[in-house]
Amino acid sequence: MITRRIFAGSLAAATASAKKLTKSIGVQLYTARTLLNKDAEGTMKRIAELGYKEVELFSVDQITKLGLIAERYGMKPTSCHIPATISLNADKTQYEAALRAAKTVGLQWVGVPFVAPNDRGTGREFWKAFAVKLNRAAEIADKSGLGFFYHNHAFEFAGKKGDRVIDVFAEELNRKLVKLELDVFWVAAAGEDPVAVLQQWRGRVGLLHVKDRASSMAKIETESQAKPADFKEVGNGNLDFKAIFKAARKAGVDRYFVEQDQCPGDPIDSLKVSYNNLKKLGE
Repeated sequence: MITRRIFAGSLAAATASAKKLTKSIGVQLYTARTLLNKDAEGTMKRIAELGYKEVELFSVDQITKLGLIAERYGMKPTSCHIPATISLNADKTQYEAALRAAKTVGLQWVGVPFVAPNDRGTGREFWKAFAVKLNRAAEIADKSGLGFFYHNHAFEFAGKKGDRVIDVFAEELNRKLVKLELDVFWVAAAGEDPVAVLQQWRGRVGLLHVKDRASSMAKIETESQAKPADFKEVGNGNLDFKAIFKAARKAGVDRYFVEQDQCPGDPIDSLKVSYNNLKKLGE
C-alpha cells in the first residue's frame, strides 16, 4: 500500500475530480464530540476555520442545534446518524420526528451508524430480517425526500465469505434505497481492501468515511478490538487514498466525511492534519 508519501512531493497529476473533493470535504462531528459537549459554538467555529465545508451530525437530539450552528459558520449540514434503536423501532414516532428535524436543517442523508454488540444476532436468517428493517426505514426516509444508508464497522466482514453480514446485505438490501456509508478504516481493519469493496458495491455506496489506520494495526473482527493508537490522521497511516478516491468516484459516492474516532490530543489538531493532507492530495 502507498503510505503518507503519496501526500509529499509533486502531485501535478491529481485529477479535477479530486480537486472538487477538497472543496466539499466534510467532517463527521463525532470526531470532536468531547469538545462539542463543552462548547458547541466555539468548536464549530474552529472546525470551519480549517476549511471544511460540510458536516455530518452524530446526535439526533442535536440535529437542529448543531445544524444551525454549522450554517452560521459556512458549513452545510448534509447527513446525520440516527441510532438503530430509533430508525428500526416498530414505533416510528421518534424516527419520523428525527426525519422532520433533518428536513428542517436541509439534510440530504440519514442512516444507521452502528449495531450494538448485544443487538447482533447470528446466522443468515437474523441478518436477512435485519435487512428487511433497514429497507423499511429507507422507504420511510425516501418518502421524506431523504437518502438512507448503513454505516459499517469490522464485524460485517467477519466469517466465511458468502455467509458474512456484508454478503447478506449485498443480497437483501434494497439496491435503490439503501446505500452504504463505507468506512474505509473498518474495512481495512477487517482485512479487506477498501478499493475492492468499492468496486464490488459500485452504485451502492452513497457516502464515505475517510480515516486512516496505523500500519501496525492487526486484523480484527469487531470494533472493540481496535486500540486508540490504531486511528490515524488521513495521510499519517497506510491507506492508499489516491486509489480509494479513484474507486469512490467510479462507485458513485456522493459525500465524503473525515472522521477520527480517537485522537492523540486536541481533535481539532487532528482534523487540521487530515484536511491539509487531503488538500495536498487534491491540489
